Amino acid sequence: MNLNSGRKLKIAIIAGEPSGDVLAADLMLRLKNYTSIPIEFIGIGGDSMKKMGLWSLYDMGTLSVGGFGLDVLFAIPKIFCLYRKITKAIIKYKPDAFIGVDAPDFNFHVEKKLKNNGIKTIHYISPSIWAWRYKRIYKIKKSTDYMLCIFPMEEEIYKKESIAAKFIGNPIANRIEMDIDIKKYRKLSQIEEYSNVFTVLVGSRKAEIRRLAPIFIRACSIIADKLSVKSIFVFPFTSDKLKELFNNILLQFKPSFNYKLVVNDTVNVIKAADLVIAKSGTVTLEVALCKKPMVISYIVAPLTEFIVRKTITVKYVGQPNIFLGEEVVKELLQKEATAENIAKEIISLYYNKDRQEYIVKRFYELHKMLKSEFQENSINSVFDFMLN
Repeated sequence: MNLNSGRKLKIAIIAGEPSGDVLAADLMLRLKNYTSIPIEFIGIGGDSMKKMGLWSLYDMGTLSVGGFGLDVLFAIPKIFCLYRKITKAIIKYKPDAFIGVDAPDFNFHVEKKLKNNGIKTIHYISPSIWAWRYKRIYKIKKSTDYMLCIFPMEEEIYKKESIAAKFIGNPIANRIEMDIDIKKYRKLSQIEEYSNVFTVLVGSRKAEIRRLAPIFIRACSIIADKLSVKSIFVFPFTSDKLKELFNNILLQFKPSFNYKLVVNDTVNVIKAADLVIAKSGTVTLEVALCKKPMVISYIVAPLTEFIVRKTITVKYVGQPNIFLGEEVVKELLQKEATAENIAKEIISLYYNKDRQEYIVKRFYELHKMLKSEFQENSINSVFDFMLN
């Protein structure tokens, strides 16, 4: 690849929530490490992207709301206003390419607008078209020039629809070590004195926390009452605001169990755990790659549930179960998502060591399946697309 030594590469990039901020920062770092030419990033992102040199034009928090159904109803005017402002700014900036990171409901609209204005568009992390709403791929084709995939089978799906795509490895699988030193992470998290550690993943959005926190808190109370050993429940959050929101709910229940709230330390406290209670989402894949037995639980609005059930094409909700082809992890959804059911499943799992061993074995298999280095030719293909 021939690059002019005096040239500066201009990239516009948008991430819509904390998980996307981390993924985008990882991609930005790999792009910067690949070439000696300076790269300028502008767009929307969080602290991780800013550390990689992003000039964030607007607050990412505007986009960090539930991505579907009634949860976003009141946020629509702000999001539409942001869409108009950011697309105008990017068109004026004239980047070599735009990269939309996750947040498909927002980024695909941005990509379509930019593509129609002659700007090359890249999307990083395909929505789960292999799981539900496959027909989205035809809208993606109108907005996205190049799809960067994190699961091996996705590249072929896009190429069948004549959409340029490249599997560049799974950043989560590459980032997490194969064998976890639990003592190390308990010491790092300052919880080494407890016999049992339960990490509880309530959510990364306000709507999720308001919906799930009361259920998960009651489940923790039941678990603590049933187990006589010294235990602690660790609740990680991606920001102080979300931590404060949860803490206000927690204090209403006057919890009698030991607990700890942490910020920006999610993966470490997952690694420190014996068992995990997790809301549905990408975080369940992180838990699986950390080899931690868990229970997945989630509730959505009735209208959202109705629409999802009409469009879903896979048997399971949790990503580990989808990729492994069986319910390795118990899923407690909607009416089954009660404190009593969650507690019952966790307590059963706690005493069933054979079941725990089987889950960990399957998670090792999943990790090996997804672990793939970001090959040089993969990143090279991104540069080739942007500059040719």
